[in-house]
Amino acid sequence: MYNVLVPNNKKIVVLTGATSFLGRSIAKYLLSKGFVVFGIVRPDSNNIFKLSDLEGIQIVKLDFDKVKTNDFLCVNDFELSKTISEMKAKDYDITFLHFGWGSTLDRSNFMKQMLNVDMSMKVLEFAKILGARRFIFAGSQAEMSESAYGLAKKQFATYAENDLKNSKMSFIHLRIFSIYGEDDRDSSLIMTLLKSCKENKDISLSSCNYDWNFLYIDDFVKIIYKMIEKNVKSGTYDIASGDTRILKEYVEEAHRVLKAKNKLNFGALLDSTEKFAIPNINDIIKSIGKIKFTTFADGIKNMMKM
Repeated sequence: MYNVLVPNNKKIVVLTGATSFLGRSIAKYLLSKGFVVFGIVRPDSNNIFKLSDLEGIQIVKLDFDKVKTNDFLCVNDFELSKTISEMKAKDYDITFLHFGWGSTLDRSNFMKQMLNVDMSMKVLEFAKILGARRFIFAGSQAEMSESAYGLAKKQFATYAENDLKNSKMSFIHLRIFSIYGEDDRDSSLIMTLLKSCKENKDISLSSCNYDWNFLYIDDFVKIIYKMIEKNVKSGTYDIASGDTRILKEYVEEAHRVLKAKNKLNFGALLDSTEKFAIPNINDIIKSIGKIKFTTFADGIKNMMKM
């Protein structure tokens, strides 16, 4: 049963991709700030257990891939339909965070990535049904590349921007760079590096001789929180730290912080074919104010405590 009978000073967030690294982290932080958080997960999700420690999150089982746009999405869920009616009648301050995206590790598969665009269009319609005041979309730095993943992200962002141009709902497009932190997937570069260093196993890497930007997860969730609180205007925002440098420098610094003895084999793997962009965080700073970033070394030290 869904509960949205909340005091007027509280805000509501509806979140797709709730079981992901970013989704869980955002939900946890917003719950700690008193938000009512609805996490949307597929009914057959194998990852729903990842939300079990988030006290207060309200789980909505809904698979946008299996819903037709004009089905009104929740026709078979009476409680959800009732909740939606109540949310619209009460005119709550609703933020829709769209962080759900399939096949994130299969970035070259054009057909799979286009299915994400179709799914996201349905998500946008659902946000309209809810009467959300703002729609925040998790785009990617990959939009600046020619990968199927990046093109699909960019295609949906363009569609949503045009669709909401004359709407009361603002469209906030986040071009997210590399987020790292304690709850990241095991296959990420930083988690792989930490594991190899702890086990004193040599690690094979690309040349890492290209620009990169890492943003610590705690800083990321605070940025999202401030964007909601300050009701930032529609637009595209690069979400990154103020520390852009060659990736090899990041890897070598993490290795030093970890006091590791294993060998870093740079050049053992092929470099990615994606274009690596340099973020411009001026717009986000103008919108939410100065950001106190966690240094990369401190972020790695935090992760050492896992």
